[in-house]
Amino acid sequence: MSNELKVRFWGVRGSYPTPGAGTIKYGGNTPSVEVRAGERTIILDAGTGIIPLGRELARSKRASEILLLFSHLHHDHTQGFPFFVPAYMPKAQLHIFGPGGTPETLSSVLERNQSTETFPLGLREMASTKNIQSVRESQVIVWDEAGIRLAESTVGPSDEAVVIRIHKSYAHPGGVYVYRIMWRGKSVVYATDTEGYVGTDRKLVQFAKNADVLIHDAQYLEEHYRGQLVGFPSTQGFGHSTVTMACEVAAASETGRLVLFHHDPSYTDEMVAGMEATAKSLFPDSVAAYEGLEIDLTPDPFPKRRGENIAELLQKPSPKPLSRGGDVRGSKIC
Repeated sequence: MSNELKVRFWGVRGSYPTPGAGTIKYGGNTPSVEVRAGERTIILDAGTGIIPLGRELARSKRASEILLLFSHLHHDHTQGFPFFVPAYMPKAQLHIFGPGGTPETLSSVLERNQSTETFPLGLREMASTKNIQSVRESQVIVWDEAGIRLAESTVGPSDEAVVIRIHKSYAHPGGVYVYRIMWRGKSVVYATDTEGYVGTDRKLVQFAKNADVLIHDAQYLEEHYRGQLVGFPSTQGFGHSTVTMACEVAAASETGRLVLFHHDPSYTDEMVAGMEATAKSLFPDSVAAYEGLEIDLTPDPFPKRRGENIAELLQKPSPKPLSRGGDVRGSKIC
């Protein structure tokens, strides 16, 4: 078995797709992230980024068995699934897990998204074998030599098993699942669509403790979030974070690397680059996600940060966001 552990970003934008000249550098597809652990393929969310990912999986013959995890079921995280090529391949086996009040909730939402009123092909007409179920926060997802299964604890899986823990955050309307993917002593935490708290989200900090990579929502400029950016409403309570909020969690959890994620659809490449510069001034091992970004965790994990005082860093002057240019509007959606 391959010993590679790689994270690749296929869609990094929030709310709705934004093609065009202003988003060429970071990309305009909505969220989808691929994690490859050896021969195993794990996909986080099914925004429009899953469409090119699906084509690549079909071409490279890596579509035989796939684990797809939904953070939540808002449209920007599900809208690409009807166009996911492996779902139409008879020999493909898809394990699709996500949140829901009952075990059937996830399946019902996906079926509704492909009802005859909204899409020409129904979920049942997709030829792949599909295991679709809603999972609980207390459950653990295990992928080992016996296959993919749900467990009630992390006790028992072999050292070669991929183990995925779940944390349910209420810092987004309707709630959202945060996932921690662990394999061979390395870990990736996926925390999209979450809004920071005063004093930091302590539960998320604990869940992400010492992760090698933290993928964290950072949709808004501080001025936008507070309603101080001309042409934009305040977005407090919308369920998305600022760069500062993401950096606070990364520093407190002593994460190896922070990836800013779920960029606002109205922000140009120039604006996102300014946010990345701000993040680096607060947490140096930061990068703004872009389509095609690949993080290789196969060598030694990124060095852990120890006890940096984010409050002191916040007192230092930080790079001002680059001018936004043009007339753009904020978005609450998803």
